Amino acid sequence: MTYRIYLKNNCKPEVRSTGYHPVHSFFFWGLCFASLLMSGYYFLFTPNLSHTKLDSAIISVVPITDEKINSFSSEPVPAKLVSKNIKNLSKANNLESNDGKSRKNQKIKTKISWQSVVVKSGDNLALIFSKLGLSSSSLFQIMSLGKETSILKMLTPGDKLKFHIANNQLLAIEYEINLTKILRITKKDNEFVAEEIDIKLDSIVKNASGIIDDSLFLSGQKAGLSDNLIMRLVAIFGWDIDFALDIRKGDSFTILYKEQYKNGIKVSEGPIIAAEFINQGKNIRAIRYSENNKQNDYYAENGDAMRKAFLRTPVDFFSRISSRFSFGRKHPVLNKIRAHKGVDYAAPSGTPIRATGDGVIVFVGKNGGFGRTIKLKHGGAYSTVYAHMRSFAKNMRKGKKVKQGQIIGYVGQSGLATGPHLHYEFQIHGIHRNPLTVKLPKVKAIAKENLPEFKKTIVPILAELDRITGRNVISAQESGQSNETKISKVGDG
Repeated sequence: MTYRIYLKNNCKPEVRSTGYHPVHSFFFWGLCFASLLMSGYYFLFTPNLSHTKLDSAIISVVPITDEKINSFSSEPVPAKLVSKNIKNLSKANNLESNDGKSRKNQKIKTKISWQSVVVKSGDNLALIFSKLGLSSSSLFQIMSLGKETSILKMLTPGDKLKFHIANNQLLAIEYEINLTKILRITKKDNEFVAEEIDIKLDSIVKNASGIIDDSLFLSGQKAGLSDNLIMRLVAIFGWDIDFALDIRKGDSFTILYKEQYKNGIKVSEGPIIAAEFINQGKNIRAIRYSENNKQNDYYAENGDAMRKAFLRTPVDFFSRISSRFSFGRKHPVLNKIRAHKGVDYAAPSGTPIRATGDGVIVFVGKNGGFGRTIKLKHGGAYSTVYAHMRSFAKNMRKGKKVKQGQIIGYVGQSGLATGPHLHYEFQIHGIHRNPLTVKLPKVKAIAKENLPEFKKTIVPILAELDRITGRNVISAQESGQSNETKISKVGDG
């Protein structure tokens, strides 16, 4: 018997018999053994084939007739069958490939979320971590970063934190330090890194004008200004105008200021970019400017600093002068003619008293008829005295340095006083001078080499002030509304 290998359907080899012969028998069983080996090879080393495909790939051995012997060598393998097999194998491979992509997509779709937490009374970072199911080891790593994350030890009710969590693992934390700064902690290479990120606020320049009728405070409110902006306006002109004494009906003001927005929501107002105050016919203008990109300050049009070495008054503008500087005043308690070497400002008990200049406390305590008193030394020549206080501000002690405008005490009537008021004295080389009329020393003006740049910068600002003051300010006062304005260059906010 003769055996020939023949490719069956789907390229499956067959062996068909043509007659019996011992040699043929040996060949037949050898071929069967080889077929089994080949089947094992495909099963072990061809993972892309399913069991169904493997069954069809096993070589079958079937007898063939003599008529087929001569034609076998020349009979071609059907091309369609070969193509079909290739397609089947390719399909199996694609199924496996798609399974791999699916597994990758599952990884990509890992659950990631941001959780916002508002700190409640009694909360701390450890407790918040516990509520979120985060590990204490992550908390330890974060707090071990030192100074950068120490602020998280001082969380207060109302503070907001955002946690970036994936599969119960902490990836990032965001904490809003203030309106313009965020603390961001991110996990990189299994370690946490902290950084402070600045938040840019959107700014709109606005303007407001008003004419004083009853008081600056009420007129400012009618013009749409907040109490904060009114106080800033007073602070700008407080060196040149005594708001307790000098304000008159018909005085007017105009200001350019910024409003700042975060995500479309107003978060703050100010600073004042420029302001004009007409007091008793005298026009005073102030422009905010940073010389050599250093600290911002206010300057007159000629470059002189608005800020003087001393404030004109030590109390806010809602006080009044009850007694002036005089050498022949009759004392209200002693009923004797006694020189009054200062100015008395009558104000409600508890009204803040501010240091009129930078200085050092040389006396603090009770001083006879002056009651509770503080005396400041300002450089070599100047001294100021504040008497009849109800109480001192915290940490007021001899030798302590104070800043101009810093609260040092509160109005009262300690000592020989008939009502709550502040007795204020101004001395030069130990000689008493009238605080209302004494010429105050100026602060250094803009350097000559920087004046051209300063004057160039303020041109559009002054033009805008001229435009606003040139319109009907009475109309602006009646409307009680501020207006947006545009300035090409207004300096740093």
